[in-house]
Amino acid sequence: MALTGLQIQKLLPKTNCKECGSNTCLAFAMKLAAKKADLSACPYASDEAKTVLGAASEPPVRGVALGEAKLGEETVLYRHDRTFVHQTALAINVNADDNEATIDAALAACRDYVLVRVGETLTLDAVAVTQRGAAADAFVALARKAREMTEKPLVLRGETDAVAAAADAVKGSASILCAPDADAARKLAAAAKDNACALAVTGDDLDELAALTAEIKDAGFNDLLLQFKTFSPAEQFQTNSIARRAALKDSFKPLGYPTLKFIDTDDLFDGTEAAVMEITKYGGVCVLPTFDAAQVASLMTLRQNIYTDPQKPIPV
Repeated sequence: MALTGLQIQKLLPKTNCKECGSNTCLAFAMKLAAKKADLSACPYASDEAKTVLGAASEPPVRGVALGEAKLGEETVLYRHDRTFVHQTALAINVNADDNEATIDAALAACRDYVLVRVGETLTLDAVAVTQRGAAADAFVALARKAREMTEKPLVLRGETDAVAAAADAVKGSASILCAPDADAARKLAAAAKDNACALAVTGDDLDELAALTAEIKDAGFNDLLLQFKTFSPAEQFQTNSIARRAALKDSFKPLGYPTLKFIDTDDLFDGTEAAVMEITKYGGVCVLPTFDAAQVASLMTLRQNIYTDPQKPIPV
């Protein structure tokens, strides 16, 4: 359970040295309680304070880097409570077994697409590379090409060994490695750690998924994303909501991670519906199957409105 400002103040040195940037230890404690400061700013914090406050000050949803973007670290269920902070990242998928012209067109669109709206420049955040029926070498080559051409982080989905090889080929890109099952997740955790990537894990249900994230975290790796297996908009809505509520309201750490959702339908309207659900209901990364300018513009406009401070209307 989160500590109050007064409870935190009792663990601080009470010197009021101002070296943390606050006028008093109580003011600093209030910032810690509101998740607006980090304990490392206090140069005189005791080991006891670091132990107790270290866990308490962690955001209920862990922050994970996706290139220059940040995922997670949300603290509220509803944006009118305190606004959402890190917006849903949008990515476009390319398949390694597509023809070269299709791949080049998709990568160029990911690289070049820009939407300027009410003074804000909006772009796509990542490129997903799916192996599908291609050989491992072709998949790795496409991952390297996508990284070099777009300079964006990647979401790598394929066979375990191929994904590990692709992660090594784009090392340091802050990409995401997708594990299709628990055994693959255990193997890819090492590749993700060695190549400064995140790992997306999945399970048949939330209980299995929570057990897997806890296991991988205990093994020393914690830059994780959750992939939920859902098969309808209603199930998608319910699962996203249950996981976020468990993390925020119950401080259930095994589900306190950003999410990753692949939109795998070829129907534009069904795909847009699923993407809208992700943006409005806590999605971390949403991967669209193809690039459609009208769809992307609509989703970015929605996202921009959802991820703004409701107390500060967008200027027109």
